[in-house]
Amino acid sequence: MSDHNGHATRLNIIVVGAGLGGLSAAIALSDIGHHVILYEAAKELVTAGAGIQVPPTSTRILRSWGLAKELSTKISTPKTFSFRDYQDDRLLGAIPLNPFCDDRYGNPWWCIHRADYQRVLYEAAISRGTAIHLDHRVVDVDFSKPSVTVEHNGHTTTLSADLIVGADGLRSRIRSLLLGTSDPGPNPSSICAYRALIPSTSMKSSTLLSPLIDPSDINVDVHLGPSRFMLSYSIRQSSSTQYNIVLGHPFSEGPDSPPPRFPRPASILEIRSHYTSFSPLVQDAMALLAPEDESSYFTAGLEPKDGILEWRLSDLPELPTWSSDDGKVVLLGDAAHASLPYMSAGASMAMEDAAGLAGLLKPGNVKAIGLARLVKGFEGVRKERTTRMGRLSRGDAVSWGLEGKAKERRDELLASTGNEEEKWKEAMRTMKQEGVGEWNFGDLEVMDWAWGYDVMIDVRDWLERANESLT
Repeated sequence: MSDHNGHATRLNIIVVGAGLGGLSAAIALSDIGHHVILYEAAKELVTAGAGIQVPPTSTRILRSWGLAKELSTKISTPKTFSFRDYQDDRLLGAIPLNPFCDDRYGNPWWCIHRADYQRVLYEAAISRGTAIHLDHRVVDVDFSKPSVTVEHNGHTTTLSADLIVGADGLRSRIRSLLLGTSDPGPNPSSICAYRALIPSTSMKSSTLLSPLIDPSDINVDVHLGPSRFMLSYSIRQSSSTQYNIVLGHPFSEGPDSPPPRFPRPASILEIRSHYTSFSPLVQDAMALLAPEDESSYFTAGLEPKDGILEWRLSDLPELPTWSSDDGKVVLLGDAAHASLPYMSAGASMAMEDAAGLAGLLKPGNVKAIGLARLVKGFEGVRKERTTRMGRLSRGDAVSWGLEGKAKERRDELLASTGNEEEKWKEAMRTMKQEGVGEWNFGDLEVMDWAWGYDVMIDVRDWLERANESLT
């Protein structure tokens, strides 16, 4: 920790993990003058996955970091989040996204390829002076110094810092070392998903599919079937357009089979067997499925020729703490509060974490309030919101996976809305009252709480209380 003329100028911070959360932390902490070094276990900057949605809380932060222009050539801006009948593609109900989000929350809703997103954040972190070391795996942490021991090319090195930020994902090594036997580890859900991409060139000749890539009418579509769904949307709209597909279905295993290891490869034939009752449009889309980017396979230790990857959706139970007792080590993003994807909020929560942590750790605050108290304050600012977001997402997992009469009633209520705000509110209330799913993503009050939020307001309020206690 450097100090000149009685004023703390910057902390030496180690960030572990070069995912969206770790890179966001590097950007935000560098922007306020701290010295940041980032260690990532992967040998290359590889990204598992394909499309990702970027809600208004994230676009607010990205704009504040000056990254909107760089991202503008890589995003699509869907008009609606539309729910459709799985057999005939009939529109059941639609949630407005653009320009609704910009008008209501002051920031738009984007879709982007995860690799493009990560690359922009990576380059932004580098441009701010962050030193990023790939192929450096953290094997141990000394929580009192604090320091990390990293392994590279068979050799280990121990490096000290003022603060260590563990942003190393759902299966976090930092969390495991911090919590020991209290670490609950990932909580696998009963839902699996195939993720794939379709090149737009393959869709243009299809009467059913070509409207889905019309740049003037981009939407996020969800075909809701009995305990299954297909979520789809265009990405890379300004370059080589691709169509992102996520196919959700129940987890199943044979009674005598060993527990499967995820992700695992699946053939197109196997995938299609889960969706035989879905519409001709869905069948046409599945016939064109192409694997995710090769990096997903390398991350999983598989070869791209093995087929489409199947993932088991998992979240993280609420942790007893996110930080060490003295505040020298703190968790962020999925390492602290991984959630299911139904609220489109996982990466957004990590980005809010990064902005919030940086807002608290401004050099003047560190001098006046102290690092330990500020890190505990970060946990206090963030934990309630991220815990609620996880609960909401689990509730919507149930909503999307209904069968039988519950599914029929849900679809009937969705279709009754006519996409009018008051009818949406009434339908959401009725669903909850009748127990046919929570439907949090479509609940306008929930949406306002989720996407009208500004983490810096919570940071400001906490700092006001902390400073008052010092006087």
